[in-house]
Amino acid sequence: MQRTRSALLLFVLLWLTPAAAQHPAPRPQKVRNVVLMIGDGMGLGQVASLMIDEGYAPTSFDRAHYTAICKTYSANNRVTDSAAAATAMATGCKTLNSRVGMTPEGEPAVSITELARQAGLSTGIVVTSHLADATPAAFAAHVPDRHRYDGIAAQMAELRPDVMAGGGRRYFEQREDGRNLVEELRQSGYLCAATPEEFCAAERTPVAGLFSETYMPMAPDRSEAYLERATEHTLGLLARKGRGFFALIEGSQIDGACHQHKTDRLSAEMRDFDRAVHCAFDFADRHPGTLVLVVADHETGGVTITSNDRDFTAAESGVELRYSTSSHSGTPVVLYAYGAGAHHFSGVIDNTDIFRLMRALLIEGRK
Repeated sequence: MQRTRSALLLFVLLWLTPAAAQHPAPRPQKVRNVVLMIGDGMGLGQVASLMIDEGYAPTSFDRAHYTAICKTYSANNRVTDSAAAATAMATGCKTLNSRVGMTPEGEPAVSITELARQAGLSTGIVVTSHLADATPAAFAAHVPDRHRYDGIAAQMAELRPDVMAGGGRRYFEQREDGRNLVEELRQSGYLCAATPEEFCAAERTPVAGLFSETYMPMAPDRSEAYLERATEHTLGLLARKGRGFFALIEGSQIDGACHQHKTDRLSAEMRDFDRAVHCAFDFADRHPGTLVLVVADHETGGVTITSNDRDFTAAESGVELRYSTSSHSGTPVVLYAYGAGAHHFSGVIDNTDIFRLMRALLIEGRK
């Protein structure tokens, strides 16, 4: 019996060792930079589908130093929307579905982006949807309804992130109040880019990239390499300041692909996001003191991966990706942490804990 237990222990250690040795967690470091990467609608089923598509070759998610299970419910619903979930991560406040950057009572809740700017850090927001969409809005604005795009765009322009990139030009230019926020940004010193190529050619901040009237095209129509290039360029620009930074990077349209049950689109969005996460992890390797967090706001589609044959004693019979809903699900999501301070993110946590820990490590830890 003792010999059997010893052999089993040896097998477990050998099984665990390669992954741990390949991507060892860094020694305790002070956190100078935080990169929060949100795969909108990305549950474990979506990650598993990427792993299968890649033939189980290592994905960015395999590189994580620590993982946690994250609860996503909102203040008024066991199934959250993006606005409430992003508000929880951005401000540490559970709120009502559709509310952005505000408490359930309608009071503004201070975001990690605002705290970072107050502390003298650089900030960046990069998305594959549009800049006034629910997730980026929660990190830059305070409105009672996520669809108040003009108000969100105005507050984002007033916040003045060092870098912002995505779609949504119409909410900055074709506004009911007659303001042209793009021109206002330009007059205040921003470089304003109309294409991803112009954005990635920018050599200084502040820079604003507005690449489409509303939503950016879905992958692969927009190029599956967009988010990777935008991530690499954004982190490079923010690092030049040398004062530390907070960056939000969102793979926004994983969500849309799952709402529409478009598996080909889902695969393309996941590949784009995976490359962007690899890019952020590589940045953390080159820049000690960088923490990268990868998480979803919620799961969309109720994605499961099923066998094509119920006889599991048979040979390989193929798998099928299935959707159980065209809406969101209440399933918890996985958080993947990499780099400095990653060990703080493990176990079962709430999405509000993401804000609490980012604030403690990036803001309070600097004092």
